[in-house]
Amino acid sequence: MTLLKTLTSLRITGISLATVAALATAGCGGGGYGGSSYGINNPNPSPAPSIAPGSQIVGLALSGESATADPTYGTVLGYFNSNGTIDTTSGVVALITAMPAVFRNFDGIPHTASFLGDATSNGASFPLHFNGSGAASPSNTVISTANFSSGTLNAGASSLQYNSGPPGFYMFGCAFHYDSNGMRTVVIVQ
Repeated sequence: MTLLKTLTSLRITGISLATVAALATAGCGGGGYGGSSYGINNPNPSPAPSIAPGSQIVGLALSGESATADPTYGTVLGYFNSNGTIDTTSGVVALITAMPAVFRNFDGIPHTASFLGDATSNGASFPLHFNGSGAASPSNTVISTANFSSGTLNAGASSLQYNSGPPGFYMFGCAFHYDSNGMRTVVIVQ
């Protein structure tokens, strides 16, 4: 199939040329998605599970997001509390203790929400490089468990349902965009 035919086909099916360009750019390195470099599998090849009522939603997006300079934790980018819609201003995420939590990708490129460490103690800072896992944790895992990850969340996908766990301050980052774009946040569970 010729390039013109492919682009015409994509436009007819509702995929914009901007989305195609963003995905192509993301796949070319330099801040993009480097799936195999972290051994990340795709746990969401089919449509994402529906989000149960009462679940706390943590949104993920990088495209069009504004970073926030948090006075305690520094720059955070790509994560936000969500009521089911996108928020274009990233922030520190607040969750209620021991409640269902779901991560949802509002972006056109894959992301993860991966636990990077405990930020509870004073002086805790983000690791220099991504040090988390990219493999999806089992449903109902507490998000502050060592090696916790939502796994790869493709465009529009939601994670399995997890548990926000005990009170604390937890660092999170994206396996694909932590090192290249600084996609990270602190999740405060209270």
